[in-house]
Amino acid sequence: MTTDQGAAEIETAALAEGDSPRLDNLDTDHVRQLAERAETMPPLLVHRATLRVIDGHHRLAAARLRGLDRVPVRWFEGSDAEAFVAAVRLNASHGLPLAPHERAAAVRRLLASHPERSDRWIASVCAVAPRTVAALRARTAPEGAPVAYRVGRDGRRRPLSAREGRIRAQEIMRREPQASLRAVARRAGISVGTALDVRRRLAARPEEPADTASPDTLRPRLEQLLRDPSLRYTDQGRTLLRLVTSTLAFMERPESVAQAAASHSREALQLVARACAEGWQRFGAQVADGDQRQDDPGVAV
Repeated sequence: MTTDQGAAEIETAALAEGDSPRLDNLDTDHVRQLAERAETMPPLLVHRATLRVIDGHHRLAAARLRGLDRVPVRWFEGSDAEAFVAAVRLNASHGLPLAPHERAAAVRRLLASHPERSDRWIASVCAVAPRTVAALRARTAPEGAPVAYRVGRDGRRRPLSAREGRIRAQEIMRREPQASLRAVARRAGISVGTALDVRRRLAARPEEPADTASPDTLRPRLEQLLRDPSLRYTDQGRTLLRLVTSTLAFMERPESVAQAAASHSREALQLVARACAEGWQRFGAQVADGDQRQDDPGVAV
């Protein structure tokens, strides 16, 4: 994948619409504003092999609106998948920002086309939080064989641990108790034998009474935690106590907080809230299992 930094010129009629992360139609007001500007527009990024626009769809529309026959371009050389990554990265970092649902759609597409890429790499491309990617990955069934490693932003390949796979399997089994072991194993990136062991452990674990989820019944437990010296007198412990305290306070009045959210921010808040909930579930699974989980030979590490 390479990008020619030098600008060339090409006829506007020769360019085609590329694979854009934008799901909505072009913003006509933005196109008109660009067309009214007297200065020369920055070069478009164009896939050399197909002459499809990767970045600059609004600028191309503005040039055509102004009646320009030629526009400056920079050439991109790479595969279609690499071109889409470049389109997402550029559209998420400058110009008209991507809407939250467009970012989420881009994350899901990259999870399908680049399942080996780390949450942080995909998050950096789509300009979202890594935990947002992790939450969407947990809800997305991968195509083909599970990937037993992740490629980070530095390009290095790192193996997935069986511990992480077990945690993902627990989350899937709790959300979808009817899911088959093969389906759970495929989505969690573990062996069927490990998935069976996770299911047995969940079945053997006693269910807590339903009322333990009530803020009223949790308050005494929180007070007990607040008195625990192992938490009070360590930096990580104090951070954990602040998180638990604020979360419990939110649980006591979620409706009033939800009503205070503006309509345009609710979609983003919904995505963030789900990611936070899955993060707490993952943390709860780690605390519950402690050090019982051991690396499983059925998973490549």
